[in-house]
Amino acid sequence: MSSISQEVALHLNEEYCSSCSICASLCPFEAIKKDPQTGKTTLEIEKCQVCGICYSACPAQALSIGYYDADSLFRYLERARKEYDSDRLLIMCKGVAPDFKLAGELLGISKFIPLSVPCVGRLPEDLFLRTLTKLEVKKIYLLVCEEDFCRFEKGSRITGRKIRALNLLLEQFGYGEEVISLKRYTPKVKADRDKCIKCGNCVFYCPYESAKLVGSEAAKFNLDSCRGCGLCIALCPAMALELENWEGEFISASISRLASQIKEPKILIFRCQWAAFPPLDGEFSENVGIIDLPCAGRVDTLHILEALGKGIKGILIAACPEDECKLKRGSKEARRSVEALKERLGQIGLGERLHFCSVAPRYPQSFNQELERFKVEIERSQG
Repeated sequence: MSSISQEVALHLNEEYCSSCSICASLCPFEAIKKDPQTGKTTLEIEKCQVCGICYSACPAQALSIGYYDADSLFRYLERARKEYDSDRLLIMCKGVAPDFKLAGELLGISKFIPLSVPCVGRLPEDLFLRTLTKLEVKKIYLLVCEEDFCRFEKGSRITGRKIRALNLLLEQFGYGEEVISLKRYTPKVKADRDKCIKCGNCVFYCPYESAKLVGSEAAKFNLDSCRGCGLCIALCPAMALELENWEGEFISASISRLASQIKEPKILIFRCQWAAFPPLDGEFSENVGIIDLPCAGRVDTLHILEALGKGIKGILIAACPEDECKLKRGSKEARRSVEALKERLGQIGLGERLHFCSVAPRYPQSFNQELERFKVEIERSQG
C-alpha cells in the first residue's frame, strides 16, 4: 500500500476505558486485546478493519470511530426522514446489494428511508431507539448477510441477538411485535450451463471450492458455500456466469449512466466495498464516477474496455490489501488481471489510463490520496 496519512478511523480513549474486555471479546480480527500484565486494553490499528462492532458495544463510550458514528447517522436520518417522507427505514449491509431498488424488491417495499452501512453490527441499540422515538419511524427493516457469510465474521450474528433483545423490550413498551424486522440474504453465483465450455476456470479460482466439474458435464455450484465474491464471473471466458444483484448488464448500465453524467476528463472507479467507506452525503468531484463491487475480484476486464470505449479517460481499481481481502483471493486475482490488461493497453499508448491500488478504511485519507494522485496524472495527460 502506498504512503498514507497518519489519521486513523478508530481511537481508544484510555481515560474512559474500564478494561471490561467486551470489545476484545467481540473483535473479529484480534485488533483489541487486554494486556495480561497491565490489565489495560490496547488497540493495534494495523489489524483493525473498521467493522465498528467494538464501537457499538462499548458501555463506556471509550471508542470513537471515523465512519458512521451514532450521532452522524442520526443527523443523516433526521434529514432523510424529511427528504423521503416515509415512516419506514431500510438499513442494508453493503454486501447485500449495490442499490436500494434491489433491496426494496427483496423486502417487498417501495417507499422508505435508505441507509447503507458496511456492517449492520456497527449500529448501537441507542440509534434504533432514538429513531423510533424521536423521528417517529414506525417500522425498521434490516437486510443483512447470512451469519456464516458476514464479511466481518461476527457482525450478522451480533445483529441478530441485538434485534431480538430490542424487539422484546419494545413490545413491553407497546410497540407491537417485531417493530424491527430482519432478513438475511447473500448474493450467489448464477450459472447458464448451456454456455459452459468446461474450461475449469471457476473450479481453479473459486476461494471456497464451490464450483465442481464432474466428467463431461457443465460446471456445478454449491450455493451453500458460495460467498458471492464474483471472481469466477470475471474470469469466465464463456460469460456463462452472473452474480445476483451485480449482473454484467447492471454494471454495463452503470458505466453508461456515469459516462454520460460526469464531466471531462472523465474518471471511473471500480471500488471494492470493503476497501473504502463513502460518506453518507455526496462524493468527490463532478468528473468522478464510482461503481462499488462486492469484491475487487468482480472487476471484469471487458467492463474496463467498455468504459474506455464510452469516453472514460482514466479508470482506477481500488481493492483491499491482499492479506485483508474479505473474500480470500479477490484482491490478488484482480491485481493480476488488471496489471495484465494494463500491459496490453500500454502497447497502444493507453497503459497510464488504468491504475490499481490497495487501500484500507483504517486510514480514512488513503483512498482520497490515491484518487487525487490519479486525477492529477489523467488531467496532465489530457493537456
